[in-house]
Amino acid sequence: MEHDKRVGLAVRIFSNHIGREIEHQITNNLPNGITGLQGRVICFIKSRADDVFQKDIEEEYDIRRSTATGMLQLMEKNGLLIREAVSYDARLKKIVLTDKALKIHDQIIEEIDRIENQLINDLTEDEINTFFSIIKKITNNIK
Repeated sequence: MEHDKRVGLAVRIFSNHIGREIEHQITNNLPNGITGLQGRVICFIKSRADDVFQKDIEEEYDIRRSTATGMLQLMEKNGLLIREAVSYDARLKKIVLTDKALKIHDQIIEEIDRIENQLINDLTEDEINTFFSIIKKITNNIK
């Protein structure tokens, strides 16, 4: 069965549009030149109940060690995080958000909520439910 539009391509394009909008809003509306990735890292660290290490960030965002190191060093320099030694392994340093980053986290959540509301602006509750139902079915088809 042939389609003029490919579902996978449409989803990828849709995802790219949303990602660019979030990146744009975070970069333009938050202080200190926070990038979208830095904002996502702040949210990732905040959401975790256990200690977070550089390796966790590398794995979560599929970035190279050198990329993570540079980003985390810049975030540390900008007062967004500190690295603290852990008692059980002298080689490891956990990443801890500062109060400044926690305040920015709240702003990131506000921006994401605003974008989410923009995405569903003209949709009915039924259309939103249908969207999630279709996404679930497509996801199950590729699992």
